[in-house]
Amino acid sequence: MASAYYLIATATFAAVTNAQSLEVVNKCSENVFLFTQTSFGTINNNIVVSAGASTNMGISSNWDGAVNIGTGCSGDGSSCTTGGPVWDGNTPFSRAEFNFWAIPGSVTYDISLIYGYNVGMEISSADSSCDAYACTISSGCPVPGPGESTCFSPCCSSANACSGGALPAGGGGCVKNAGPGPNSPFYYNTCTNAYAFPDNDARGAAGYTPANNVDYTCKNTAITLTLCPGTTSHIPKRKRNMKRSYPASA
Repeated sequence: MASAYYLIATATFAAVTNAQSLEVVNKCSENVFLFTQTSFGTINNNIVVSAGASTNMGISSNWDGAVNIGTGCSGDGSSCTTGGPVWDGNTPFSRAEFNFWAIPGSVTYDISLIYGYNVGMEISSADSSCDAYACTISSGCPVPGPGESTCFSPCCSSANACSGGALPAGGGGCVKNAGPGPNSPFYYNTCTNAYAFPDNDARGAAGYTPANNVDYTCKNTAITLTLCPGTTSHIPKRKRNMKRSYPASA
């Protein structure tokens, strides 16, 4: 009986330690507003995280969606200097995407710069063997955005070109909503492990290059999204299936 109890306790402990969770840690010097988008499951939305604070996003076990970052936002998040409740192209934002739904017991994640950049990001797991993606852009934006060290979408050749949305149904500045935009090279050279255009993982038949290591599936679902980590990862693409396991929203 003791050995059976031990096995049950061990299994229970493993399940608890690998329970789905998404913690957001704000290392930025300013408060941020978290806007979420959901395809499946549930998550807390419209969350203010003070500088130096953290929050648990309260995700369901099957959540599939994204976290968009707003800065300089009003109290209710209806207007922001960067980011905001809707994508209009005028206020760029960094975006983190997660899928806890497609593969039970695993999570697929990525950082997307397709909507621009306003704060640095790092996505990591409690399992240090899983790739930790990080992107920090401190200078050199081809099309600088509002505020310090922010950038408009790589799909836009100018701030005016971003107005109204860089990724409309017709494709905008990113070819057929798939290939590189006019400023994608800066992004994929600066942040190797972040999407610089929709098919940056080369999953499409067109096989756009470069095909960077931009999405990862980890079997440990205790995930931390750190804002303003001050680091950038450059993890090379491995010889394994890097295709997404869910519909691309990038």
